[in-house]
Amino acid sequence: MIMKRLLMICCIVIFFIPFSFISPHATYAEVNTTYKKHELRAVWIASVLNIDWPSKTGLPIENQKQEFIRLLDDIKNTGMNAVVVQIKPTADAFYPSNYGPWSEYISGTQGKDPGYDPLAFMIEEAHKRNIEFHAWINPYRITMNHTDINRLSDNHPAKQHPDWVVPYGGKLYYNPGIPEVKKFITEGALEIVQNYDID
Repeated sequence: MIMKRLLMICCIVIFFIPFSFISPHATYAEVNTTYKKHELRAVWIASVLNIDWPSKTGLPIENQKQEFIRLLDDIKNTGMNAVVVQIKPTADAFYPSNYGPWSEYISGTQGKDPGYDPLAFMIEEAHKRNIEFHAWINPYRITMNHTDINRLSDNHPAKQHPDWVVPYGGKLYYNPGIPEVKKFITEGALEIVQNYDID
């Protein structure tokens, strides 16, 4: 009988004690409201294999520009505030670069100047719409669908440094374990940051 009473008292204590600390008056933590709230709402635009932009290789400059402006207008109209554009899809470039040839996905032929600076144009158009422009680079991937280094443009750094290159999965890549490659990739990224108003 004493055991039953003791068990009953223990159950009552266990049940009611946790609730005795609940206050009928709500208290809230202080929230810092002195900072400017920023929410990144971004869209990614892939250029490799002409997935998103430009829609196909070798489009005339005006068509490329119109396509990109349409994309930006759609992005702005859907409430997005940032765009992440692939500007170095296969160790090449959508801008004049000392660290890679012009991209075949912008000019139709790797190493061929498209006749304008697509990166400068994209940044300017994005900023006109108060859209942040973030640069997306693929610095190690050299090819998408072959392992023949001879198919690269003559000015491609991989062709000039074949010892930096490794084949893998039907593609060519720069070997990130080579110190010279790391330095080359770092300098290539710095080239973008130092020459363009990316966000």
